[in-house]
Amino acid sequence: MKKRTYLFIVGLILSCGTAIAINLSQSKESPKTMPGSRKISTEVKKNSKIASSQEKKGIAGVDYPTSDGFKLDTHSKILSRTDSGIVVEHGNHSHFIFYKDLQGTAFAYLIPAGASLNKPPSLEMKSSDFGAGHHYVFDPKDIVAEDANGYTVRHDDHFHYILKSSLGLAPATPNRPIHHQTFHRDTHYVPQNRGISGLDYATSDGFKFDGTGIVGRTKDSILVNHNGHLHPISFEDLRKSGWAAVADKFENKADKKEHNTVDKKEDDFQLKLDYLAKALNLPSTAIERIETEDGRIGFKYPHHDHSHVLMLEDIEIGKSIPDPHELEHARELEKHKIGMQTLKKMGFDDDVILDIVRTHQAETPFPSNETNPELMKKWLATVSKLDLGSRQNPLKRFGLALLPNLETLGIGFTPIDDMKPVLQFKKLKRLLMTATGVQNYDFLQYMPQLEAIDISQNQISDLSFLKPYKNLNLIAAADNNIKSLEPLAELPNLKFLVLSNNAIQDLKPLQGLEKLQEIHIENNKISDLSSLAGKKDLKVLNLSENSNVDLSTLNLPNLETLTVNNTGLKHLTFLGKNLSLSELTATKNQIENLAGIELAKKLHFLDVQGNKISSLKIPGKQESLKFINVSDNKLQNLEGINDYQSLETLRAASNDINTLNLSEPNQQVNSLDVSHNHIPKEELTLNEKGIPVGVAQHFKAVTEGSIEGNKPVNEAPKLAEKSVDDKEDSKEVTD
Repeated sequence: MKKRTYLFIVGLILSCGTAIAINLSQSKESPKTMPGSRKISTEVKKNSKIASSQEKKGIAGVDYPTSDGFKLDTHSKILSRTDSGIVVEHGNHSHFIFYKDLQGTAFAYLIPAGASLNKPPSLEMKSSDFGAGHHYVFDPKDIVAEDANGYTVRHDDHFHYILKSSLGLAPATPNRPIHHQTFHRDTHYVPQNRGISGLDYATSDGFKFDGTGIVGRTKDSILVNHNGHLHPISFEDLRKSGWAAVADKFENKADKKEHNTVDKKEDDFQLKLDYLAKALNLPSTAIERIETEDGRIGFKYPHHDHSHVLMLEDIEIGKSIPDPHELEHARELEKHKIGMQTLKKMGFDDDVILDIVRTHQAETPFPSNETNPELMKKWLATVSKLDLGSRQNPLKRFGLALLPNLETLGIGFTPIDDMKPVLQFKKLKRLLMTATGVQNYDFLQYMPQLEAIDISQNQISDLSFLKPYKNLNLIAAADNNIKSLEPLAELPNLKFLVLSNNAIQDLKPLQGLEKLQEIHIENNKISDLSSLAGKKDLKVLNLSENSNVDLSTLNLPNLETLTVNNTGLKHLTFLGKNLSLSELTATKNQIENLAGIELAKKLHFLDVQGNKISSLKIPGKQESLKFINVSDNKLQNLEGINDYQSLETLRAASNDINTLNLSEPNQQVNSLDVSHNHIPKEELTLNEKGIPVGVAQHFKAVTEGSIEGNKPVNEAPKLAEKSVDDKEDSKEVTD
């Protein structure tokens, strides 16, 4: 039996809100999501009236919540980057976002220069062991991409990133990546008796039966529609959960139903059953035949903590098994078929038609059944947002003149040789043109109303051409060759700056910009922060990868979110001058202790993974922290944990912890990760409730966590660079 690992991917909680007003409803061939260190929220998005008028369309996790409720927002946090995308935290697990899905969005600047913009084709869904809630159970059949450290896997309508190290496969490099909190079945100590998935609590894709939506039955189940796909519920489970009347009604109906005669459809069923079983690597006996009330035949197969249903007509021999959620997206397009045909007759090409349907924002939904070109023109005149990014010659496409009221336009990630056509959009306020190769910005003189511009990855070294545009409130100019911010001193309305990966040394030009709310200036040459002192509106600051930055010069009374990864930081005393901080991320630094954290009265999130911390003890009491990640440090025990009087979640994986013993039991922590340490077996033996005795004795409130990978010191594996052959072997999950 193949190794199954329960993964709860834990990390940071990203907060950005670079309000460019452009959360383009990206959804061409693949999900449009936002990575980078922070999500850019949008003024348009804040207009709930506009947002609520849209049908659910676009990309799960960006344009609408995924099946487990994840949607990037101003409180999302990035965990790590891979070759093809980013990993973002969601509760006690994570979601993966492809760089490709950022093209044409306000977050395009977050795509690293030269990054792969390819997205692997979706693989078929694979049944495996049943997890709990949103907890993903690794299965190699779910893999859609791989890099040196881990796998990107599909889970329902979204993706996760799984470290090879969490599966017992060493990464290809000796660097330790973000840790994944992990459960094996034999060390899983979450209390049981949760009830029945889909009846007593929602399944991992959000389904919970409420007595409605029944569309058919099998010999032992009813079939319930959930967002375009079917969930089967057995008559036995219905009776256990108080739905006996439903079970009685449909079971009796099933008994009276006469079997269909064997005909060509039966032969087709058997062929497709065998094909489906082989594709999903399941025995055919694990797949159940179902039949709807209208006589349609389908297949029910297990998927995580629930089942999926595919109808006979959904499967084609010789082609990949479709994802039920992707089928729903295809059916969604089918709903718009008539309106799309009208656009085609008007002269729009297929690319632009798809972009209009999937990425538009307008006062009313796309007129799916409109056949009158004149009425369609009236609707097009109400469209305020559109993404044509990655399309060849986007500004030369037919029909753009019928969109006179565009306020937000994405044209990035494709070469553009003539910007003049953009001038036809007289109301344009936000222009996204990442990686277009544009060097001449004279066209901007005809766009005085412009409020936001993304010119990232365009080999720009001088921002002087922006000085005349006093209405600008957002500038994204990441991954360029910028050294001076002097031109920005003349732009009094600036609120959001994205200047990552340049060569900037001096922040003095920002001294007089009183409206600044967010600054992202990672990987530059910043040292002195005194020019930012006293800015009352500045809430978010990212200074990561500035190796000489002096945080003692940071004095921001209202700063809420600070990221200072890999800056050489040695202590936390600067917190005393930044008393509004609620989230601090300071990984891969030189911090040896947490003294100073007691000064932060509003701090609720702290990530100091990958430092040199040897003790949790602090000079006083810390009363606000809810979450601490001290993984990959030098802790030998958890003494001092009681100084954190509101702490709920502690991540202390990959330290040198050799005991869970505390001088006094902890009463607050309810989630504890002490995996990959040196805790002895006698402390990890499970009690009658399935909780390790050491945890139960010293952490009274803990109900979940991880104890995986604990070995005596003399058995701890040494990190070593693997050979080429080893790297190849590590890609396989063995039995």
